[in-house]
Amino acid sequence: MDKAKVHPFILISLIMSSISMGIFANQNYINQEIGYGISFTLLSFFLIGLVIFGFIRNRKIDNEKNK
Repeated sequence: MDKAKVHPFILISLIMSSISMGIFANQNYINQEIGYGISFTLLSFFLIGLVIFGFIRNRKIDNEKNK
């Protein structure tokens, strides 16, 4: 069974979501809401990690098909 690739639109939406979470975390830090700032910073890093994983997975699947 072939491995499924992560669709590029999903990766783009994850990038945009992580950017908006980072901006929201910055606004929470400015408003002295440290708990919300930390949680949205962690969510932003998690989404960036998912994007990186998606790019690596897609590249790995492409390399296996080209062999």
